[in-house]
Amino acid sequence: MKKWAILSVMVVLMASAICYAEGAGGKWAGTIALLYDVTVNMKEDNGKVNGIVNTEIGDIPLKDGVIKGNDILFKPFTYNGFAVSAVKGKIDGDKMLVTIVFQGMNFSGTLKRVK
Repeated sequence: MKKWAILSVMVVLMASAICYAEGAGGKWAGTIALLYDVTVNMKEDNGKVNGIVNTEIGDIPLKDGVIKGNDILFKPFTYNGFAVSAVKGKIDGDKMLVTIVFQGMNFSGTLKRVK
């Protein structure tokens, strides 16, 4: 019985490590502010994250992001003359809760990992 308990704990720990190892890298898709369908392709390297957001209005580069644990934060930037104050994400398995601060307004949404 003790052997099965230890084996069960090991399986759970391994599954958790695999989920965490996936991190932010890869393709994510979803809707922001219930209006904007987006696809995000991100690459993660030693705690740094970069990527491209594909939208109806074109591709928006994401640069200089930092990931700590399950939290992602991109530095403020300008896109086509518009100020993007923050892009934040919180990864929860294959789901990412996203908040974008654009022109002083918050836009939130959920992205799901595309496998």
